[in-house]
Amino acid sequence: MSRVIGIFSGKGGVGKTTLVANLGAALTGALKKNVVIFDNNIHTSHLGLHFGLYEDLPVTLREVLKRNIPLTQATYIHPSTGIRIIPAPINGDGINLTRQQCAKMTKQVSKNYDIVLLDCAPGLGNEVLAPMSAIDDAIVISTPDVASLADAVKTIELLKRMKKNVIGVVVNRYKNQRYQLTPQEITSTTNYNIIGIIPEDDNVQSSLSKGLPVVVASPNSSASKAFKKLAASLVNEQYTEPGFFDRFRGMFDFSMPKIDMPIILQPKINIQPEPIIKREVATLKQTKNELLRDVRKEMKKELKEKIRRRLKERLYA
Repeated sequence: MSRVIGIFSGKGGVGKTTLVANLGAALTGALKKNVVIFDNNIHTSHLGLHFGLYEDLPVTLREVLKRNIPLTQATYIHPSTGIRIIPAPINGDGINLTRQQCAKMTKQVSKNYDIVLLDCAPGLGNEVLAPMSAIDDAIVISTPDVASLADAVKTIELLKRMKKNVIGVVVNRYKNQRYQLTPQEITSTTNYNIIGIIPEDDNVQSSLSKGLPVVVASPNSSASKAFKKLAASLVNEQYTEPGFFDRFRGMFDFSMPKIDMPIILQPKINIQPEPIIKREVATLKQTKNELLRDVRKEMKKELKEKIRRRLKERLYA
């Protein structure tokens, strides 16, 4: 059965859409799940920016709501990652998503996917209530500061009043600094478990400039590993990072991943191929440099071990 998970934040700027984009990428790529990201943030949508979409696509939720175009016509496959996206318009002026419309569309989408991730509007306004009424489970994201956590608690209370299952809290941009709230303080304040801690990582901002989720742009970064572990926990799996030699072999594997097309019409995303190729080449170079550093470390460790063994042999000879 399909599962509809809504991602909520009590305020903007805490990384909600970053979480949605990277969970979708991790579930699709590393965990091979059939997932779609459904952007319900009608008036302040930023999801497209995480996938290099800087202009409205031919059909978005605006056309679905105002012109009764089938939702399948607004479902896209991101070309370099295979991630399925139902985008909201960049400017949502003049449209509103009611609870009935959201419930109907979410039910329709869930027939074709294992997991539907709803990127919901921040805050506690009417725009949040529509997707909140359509979900099975909820995740609330907060940064480790008092203001963000206070709004997160309000969001959790609203979800509880609507009798929605809150899976837990995700703490974003964690630095383990004295001025930040500790995981224990966050847990005791919200009365919910922390299901993921995403560390502060410059690669997240760098990936946004590349128009790719960080789990794709910098798969070995600390934030990427945290996103992938969280994604695995949502489907009751344990994600294990590829070993050193698996990553080394991957340097020379240039085959494109297989994408199983769903049985619904998919318009083409209007993206120029050159920037995507450049980004992929840059990502490959970065991965190669990371692996070369790891190779040097492994060689140093082996050399030290050999020297230690020879000294022992001479000592006890």
